Amino acid sequence: MRTPEKVVKIGLSRRVHSERLEKVLTAFVYALFPTSFAVFVSFVLARWGFKRMYYMAQLLPLCMVFYLTLAWFIYLRHEGAFWWLGRRKPPQSVLGHQESHLARDLPEDKVSGEELLHLRDESGLIFRRDTGPGSVSGEPPQPGPYRRAASPKQAIWILVWSACQLAILATVLYHWFGLGARFYN
Repeated sequence: MRTPEKVVKIGLSRRVHSERLEKVLTAFVYALFPTSFAVFVSFVLARWGFKRMYYMAQLLPLCMVFYLTLAWFIYLRHEGAFWWLGRRKPPQSVLGHQESHLARDLPEDKVSGEELLHLRDESGLIFRRDTGPGSVSGEPPQPGPYRRAASPKQAIWILVWSACQLAILATVLYHWFGLGARFYN
C-alpha cells in the first residue's frame, strides 16, 4: 500500500527525471546548430576547396575532435585548472552559496537592499526581480523576462552531443553512401 510519503517521493522522482530528460533533449536540439555548421563548412571545403567529396569524410571527424577538445577545455576552465589565467572558481560556503566580494563589506541590514541592484560580480550583473508571494515556500521561480546565460555544463553537453551527431553522420555517410571509402570516385 502506498503511504502519502511514498506518493510524494514518487512524484518528486518523476519530476526530477522529467527535468533531466528535458535538459538532455534541449542540449540535443541545441547541438543540431553546431553540427549543421560543421557539415556546411565540411561540404563547402570538400566540394569547392579540395574539389573532392572524399575530404568531407575526413573533415567531419576533424570537427568532431575539435568539439570534444573545446568541451574538455571548457570543463577544465570551469574546474579552475587554468589558474594562471587569473580566473578561479568563486569560493563557496558549505551550502554552495556564492557570495560576491563586493557584498562582503555591506552591513547585514543592507545585503538584500537596493545596494545590490546593479552590483557587478565575477559572473556579471546581479538582477533582482519581485518574486511575489509563494517564493518563500520553495516553489520554483516562474519564467520571466530575465533569462540566465548558458552554464558551462550546458555548453559542454551541447558540444558532446554535437560530436556524437557528427560521428553518427560520418559513419552513415561512409557505410551507406561510400563517402570517403575511395579517393577516386
